[in-house]
Formats: sequence, structure tokens, C-alpha cells
Amino acid sequence: MTGRPSRRDFIAGGLAGAAAVTAAGAVFAARPGPVGDPTDGPRRPPVDTGALATATEYDYVVVGAGAGGVPLAVRLAEAGHSVLVLEAGPATTDPDVYAVPAFHLFASSDPQMSWDFWVRHYTDATAHGSAFVPERDGVLYPRASTLGGCTAHHALLMLAPESADWDRIGRATGDPSWNALVMRRYQDRVREWLPIETSPAAILTEDPTLARIVTAALVETGHLAPPASDVDVEAGTVGGTLLDPNDPRGVEALREGTFLVPQSSRDGKRYGTRERLLEAVPGLDGRLAVQTDALVERIVFDTSGRVPRATGVDVVVAPYQYGASPLRRRLDPAARDRARVRVTARREVVVATGAFNTPQLLMLSGIGPADHLRTHDVPVVVDSPGVGGNLQDRYEMTVVTEYERPFSVLDGKTYGQPGDPGLTEWRSGDPNALYRSNGILVGIKRKVPHGSGHPELFVFGAPSNFTGYRPGFAEDGLRGGNHFNWAVIRGYQQSMDGSVRLRSADPTDTPAINFRYFDDGGDSAGVRQDLRAVREGLEEARRVNATAHRLRFGDAATDRELYPGSAKHDEELDAVIRRDAWGHHASCTARMGRDGDPAAVLDSDFRVRGTTGLRVVDASVFPAIPALFPLMTIFAVSERAADRMLADGPEPRQERQP
Repeated sequence: MTGRPSRRDFIAGGLAGAAAVTAAGAVFAARPGPVGDPTDGPRRPPVDTGALATATEYDYVVVGAGAGGVPLAVRLAEAGHSVLVLEAGPATTDPDVYAVPAFHLFASSDPQMSWDFWVRHYTDATAHGSAFVPERDGVLYPRASTLGGCTAHHALLMLAPESADWDRIGRATGDPSWNALVMRRYQDRVREWLPIETSPAAILTEDPTLARIVTAALVETGHLAPPASDVDVEAGTVGGTLLDPNDPRGVEALREGTFLVPQSSRDGKRYGTRERLLEAVPGLDGRLAVQTDALVERIVFDTSGRVPRATGVDVVVAPYQYGASPLRRRLDPAARDRARVRVTARREVVVATGAFNTPQLLMLSGIGPADHLRTHDVPVVVDSPGVGGNLQDRYEMTVVTEYERPFSVLDGKTYGQPGDPGLTEWRSGDPNALYRSNGILVGIKRKVPHGSGHPELFVFGAPSNFTGYRPGFAEDGLRGGNHFNWAVIRGYQQSMDGSVRLRSADPTDTPAINFRYFDDGGDSAGVRQDLRAVREGLEEARRVNATAHRLRFGDAATDRELYPGSAKHDEELDAVIRRDAWGHHASCTARMGRDGDPAAVLDSDFRVRGTTGLRVVDASVFPAIPALFPLMTIFAVSERAADRMLADGPEPRQERQP
């Protein structure tokens, strides 16, 4: 602790009430997390990831090792069942790129685990902005394929859903058990294994410019916060809720204001479903098995009965088979046949491959819009018109400011290059190491004019230069060290209804994806409200920047806005938003719904309608995209799915008991 400011010194040295908030934040951020990470060191899996070499029959087969598949797989195995988790990507990736929170942009572009999709925002190619790559006929949309799925590359933000997110599912499905009271139990269950930390406070104490920006956010949103006198320094709270956006009291009060940003890390290292899986396997006596480098081609059905029953999957065991991988390896038909394995599920198959690949796999297996399947000569098992429809996402934009000199906290940091002092500091276990942070220093929750009354905007700041996903985004985002980025997330959008469709019947081909932004370039009431909301988020960021500029008595660094730059008026900003907005929370393409709803792919217990023995558990299942960041919501959904599966199935066979 030598050299760190005391709590009281930090309070005394700041800007009145705003400094008190920052001080409490420092205490909150510095709380130590659990120790003794069993995956320390080279982070090679301490478990066998070639399960199909010894067994091809299991009680449950889970396709996908990400946010939807792993939590339920662990619970099923804990209940005594044999479970196989299949993952198309590799077991391991670059250990530093994966584990270091500050490297998340590089994780999103790591070819070892990247699946790079090229998507349309609009049917009309000319409606896109500069991120559109004509040679790829789309805009880059990074996904991850490895143990952990997209929890292996996301920016680690971890925000809890509101009660209304769960209640909305109950209304859409007609199932009253989907409610906030029931789902709180599953959120608590997630927190049994999910560690959450915040950025080291030293980042602000060591860099006066970044401290000035964060102070400006506190000043600008001060009218939304409890009084500065309501600071509990020992507990690290203001009014009990201000600094932690996941405090249930603040969530239920729909509180706006400035927050520290929780990140899914433990002792300064990324924590996702990779860790959840690897930590669980050794204690489960062989019941939880893993096979990586395993691309599932299709679900196998027994169609001899009245209702098709999923009995297993066909999987090609070979690395980098999928077309989205930058390291794709094509097998000739004979080699592919030799690498194919049929896996049997005695009870159920669970598809948990995400909003792009889940509908693709269902359609390749004969479940989807019948006319579309026939176009690609796929035999129809179930005519399910909703598969691949209802594609939704967030609208995201940024405000980027350039400062006249690099931030001092970034001095000498080279993001993993040889001799990088920042990486050495992180590896040493220094609790103040910069790289323990995902770089996101502060977040602002805001409601929007004429909105729902819920906080629909999350505006969060980090030292970077990021204007969307395009080739080279990681290197460009961190070059120079003198840019600050306010990112705007527009939750609860009203004007997106896209689709995922097959390009061919080849399981290694990527699907055709069109999000149909802003009602595919339209001008409906929903479009106007979404544009107004994103515009308000950009203006909030500009207000904070203006306040930070006025507070330059502490340091003299000047600044200028690079992006959106000259766009000032509503019409100009709307044009930029339409052209350049992006997203990275794709959801809702195999949604739950009421009986009799032809677009409802699933019932309220995740079962694929028209089949038995088959469920979907991932971001695809939502009728409407939930929360501001959906990952914790997906974890809780997976925990619920495990309970529903255990309730529906027989007890484990006696010989499977530990």
C-alpha cells in the first residue's frame, strides 16, 4: 500500500462533492477479489479437450462453450448427468491477449479465436458508411470461437438487468414464472461463480487529465446523484447505490447518474465461461466432458414417431473449419468424411451457438422457414417461420476527442510488445497495474426524452480512438495514446428487425446477415425515437467534454473533437448516426413466445417447437433484446434452463452418480 493516497487524503485533494464520489470509487475499486486462480501460469486447460476420442454417447450434448451453454452444462453435470460440451474453436488462445483486460480490443481481433462475420446494416449497400467493405459486401462484426465463446473477447462490462427485462419475457410468452422475483434467484446463482471487479483507482490518481474527465462526468450529472454528504467511504458507496450500477436498489429505482463500471475479472484477469468450465470439470468425476475444434454440421433427428426427436449431432473434428475464421482450413470431401463423428444424446441436445450460428444450425438441420430451406435443398423437418428472424442489436456510436499530448498513465505502454512495462507490471500482480482495467473509467446511465422512463442510454469513457468495427480497429483504437472515447449504447431500440439466412447448405459457409437498421433506412416513429436517443447520448458526451475543458486549471492539456467533428445540428448528427452506427449484442433470432404464435421458435422453457429433445439457450431466445448489456442476463437464463431441464428429465442413471 506504500505510496497510495489515503482515503481521506484523496477526498481532501479533489473538487468538493465530486471528489468525495471519486474517493469512494477508489475504495470500491480497490477491494481485493478471490485468489488462487487454478488456471494461472500458461493457462493451458487442466482438462482433456478431446472427449470424442473415448466416448460418443452422453445424457446431454451442449453445442457451444459460451455464455448460454457452459453455466447449464456445469449444473447438469453437478446433478449427476453426463454432459458433453462441443466447441468449434480451439481450447486455448494467446494467454496474454485473452487474459489481460486492457487487451480486449486485441482479443476481438485475435485470429486464433476470431470469427469475423461481414454483415449488412441495410439492404441498400449505398446506405452504409466508411466501415462498409465492398470486397466483403458488409461491415465487420467480430465474434469469438474458443472455450468461453464471446466471453473470451468482450470488453468485460457486466451490468445486471432490470426487473422489467424479466417481466417483459413473461408477457411475451404468457408464462408468469418469467418474472423478476423468480429470476433474482438465478442472478444470485450466477454471482456464486462470477467475480466482478472495477478498474484500479490509481489510474485516476496518476493521470490528471483522465481525472479531470471523470470529475467532469460527476459534475455534469451531479443533479442526478444523492447529496455529497451521503458518502459512505468505508463501504465505498454514495447513497448506497451511486458507484455500483448493479446495486439492486439503484437498478430498481431506475437511477441515472455516473457509475464505476463493473468488469468480469478476478484478480485483474479476464473471467468468463472458460474459467467456469475449467474450474468445474476436475470436481465432477468425468461427468462433464469437452471437445474443442468440433464444428457441428447438423442436428440428427429420429423422425419415426409423431414428433421429430433430436438424438444427437454430426460433428467434424478438425481445427478452423468455419468460414468466418481468418485461419480457415478447408478439408476435401473425403477428409471431411473421415473427420466426421456422430454424437448421441440420450436425453437432449442444447444449441447455444449465438444469434448468428444458432439459427444457421437449426436451418441446416431442417428447422426453419420451409420455402427458404427448400431453396437450399435442405429437407424440412419442422416449418418454423421465426427461425433467423427478429434479429436485434444495440445502436452504438462514439465521440472521440484528441488531446495535445498522450495520457501520462499510458506513457511507455506498448500493449504486449517486447519489453512492455505495463505487461510486466500486470504479471507481477501489482493491484494498481493499468492493464488490470478494461480501460473503461466511468459510465453514465441516462433516460431519454419521450422514452420509457428507464435508463435507455449508457455512455462510457475510455482512453482510446474507436469509431466502430473495421479492419485494423484494435491497432487504430490504441495508437498515439492521446485520444479519449465516449461510447454511447442505445438500449431498448425500436427500429431494428433483421434476419439471418442460409447462403448454402454447406455448414462451413457463413450465413447472410442483414440487421435492417432504422427500419431499413425508413422514417417511422420508432426510427425517429432511436435517432433522438442516440443523438442525446452524443450530446451528453459533448457536455461532459465541455465541462472537462472548463476544468483545465489542474492540467493544461488542450483538446479537440475528432468525431463526429463538425456535425452539430440534429439533421447532421442523424445522418452520421444512420451512416456509422454499429452494434455488438446480436440477439433474438430463435425467440420464445406464446402457443399459437407462428414466429415463436421456442416455448417458454427453451424447447424448440415441433420437436422433442432439443432446446436453445443463448442470446437467440429473447423476444426483445434485454438490458443495456445482456451478458449477465444470458448467464441467468442458462441457470434457469438447467433447472427446467432437470425438472423435465428423469433422475440420473445410478451408475452416473459420483
